[in-house]
Amino acid sequence: MASRLHLVRDMNLLRVSITVIIALLPSLALAAPQDRPQGVNARGVVESAEITGIDDDEISKDLRDAVQKLVGQPFDQQTADDLVVQIQIAKPDYIATTRLLSGSQPDRVKVMFVLEKTDEKAGAESNVNSRYTVERVEIRDYDESRLSQSIRDEMKKLVGEKLDQAKASEIQRRIDDELRPRHYAVQKVVKGSDRQHIVLVYEIRGVRWIPFVDVPKQRFVYHSKQNFSIDLTVPINLGSNARLLFGGANDQDQLIERFAGFNVGFETTKVGTDRLGLALRYASYHDKWQPATGTTGIYRERTSFDPTVTFAFDPTFRLTAGVSLASLQIQYPEIHNDDANAVTASLNYRNNWGDRGKDRHFLEADYDFRSGTHNLDSDFIYTRHFVHAGYSYVHNRSALVLSFLGGAIGGNAPFFERFSLGDTTTLRGWNKFDVAPLGGNRVTHGTLQYGISKPVGPGIDINGTRRSINLGLHAFYDVGAVGDSGSPIKVRHSVGFGFGSSDSSPFFIELGFPIRSSNVEPVFMMGFRW
Repeated sequence: MASRLHLVRDMNLLRVSITVIIALLPSLALAAPQDRPQGVNARGVVESAEITGIDDDEISKDLRDAVQKLVGQPFDQQTADDLVVQIQIAKPDYIATTRLLSGSQPDRVKVMFVLEKTDEKAGAESNVNSRYTVERVEIRDYDESRLSQSIRDEMKKLVGEKLDQAKASEIQRRIDDELRPRHYAVQKVVKGSDRQHIVLVYEIRGVRWIPFVDVPKQRFVYHSKQNFSIDLTVPINLGSNARLLFGGANDQDQLIERFAGFNVGFETTKVGTDRLGLALRYASYHDKWQPATGTTGIYRERTSFDPTVTFAFDPTFRLTAGVSLASLQIQYPEIHNDDANAVTASLNYRNNWGDRGKDRHFLEADYDFRSGTHNLDSDFIYTRHFVHAGYSYVHNRSALVLSFLGGAIGGNAPFFERFSLGDTTTLRGWNKFDVAPLGGNRVTHGTLQYGISKPVGPGIDINGTRRSINLGLHAFYDVGAVGDSGSPIKVRHSVGFGFGSSDSSPFFIELGFPIRSSNVEPVFMMGFRW
């Protein structure tokens, strides 16, 4: 098989040589060497450069940009060879070669990087990386001596051997586990001192202490009892640490009322230090109500301004504090405006651990506090406590999900602060307006879900991150209760099954069944959440 590959390579080199000679004949016939422009390579200036034989979205943007940088420069064989190595490393199932074609002028050339699918048999050495010998292993942007001796010993074992990608990935996983939660490793392969050698690089990067999370979970969902809901926010990055936010909503999934309108915002994850972040949000909504809600306390217009400051203790644990200034256009007994101004604070914890690709654990926990107070000239005086915790265990393509939420309100809170259950995430199978049409000041809810899934297709690009679309089956059990203190609160149960969303897939289709003695009518739900 090795001799066959050498033969293919030699044939490709022969074709390139013949093509180059043909491309240069007109130039050689029209001008003597001393007539060529000063500093221009004998093969000419690159007029265009492209990668063929593969779709553009299958090659990284960095590689495509590197190829485009050839345009306008004298053709350099060494640079082209380096790009061939990078392309083959990125696409190990292809053989990459360079072809030169004559340009529109005698001193111009067109460069083509041609990718051809290899025809190696199953079980053969099909990974192009493994054809190269590791010249050295480097740790970049981090003091290598701070790594454990066992990791450094494993790195040394790779030197002088053909690249074993499984071992290289295992070292990366061990580096990640050792440096978490503040750092992570990115594995790269670059060209060595000659064409037969490569350098294996582990680039150590710092974890963002305050991630861009100050955006409601975006959704486009359908609930057969509550119709469609959409809540989308588009970020516009202003460098690596700041962005603008523009969004719109027509949503009845999250609150008792259906709210429709827009929101804008700004946030930065670094204010002088990685530990400090700032967010400013403004929203304006028009609200509609179900007849079962009644008329007392309802409002038709709601605007809010929410400035917050976030302090990160470390990349997994953060404190956010600020104020929420809301104005409500109350409808009854006569139209007037009331203010719902509150002090806000939250604690957020996120962590994950385990063996990448095999057994992974994900844990999140949140506590939110809001207090309407006379000190902010609020017409609603109340305190609101809310806790949420979730745990996921992922083994290969199966996932077990456990979650819990609970909350309590004291005083007179506006409707948008009250709790409800019976949407596309809680008590799936129930209608929130059958459970508690006015919401409640007490709530508790738990979920147990298990599923298996497999990613299909290339996935979709969400805010610059490619998320897989999963096909699979999951089953769930929900239990919860919501109501007002001092009144009977009934515990309700539901079960169901669905496709997608068993781990990280943004797409889901579900059928939920409320557990009750009579009139068991299933609820159909579907959509995207990310």
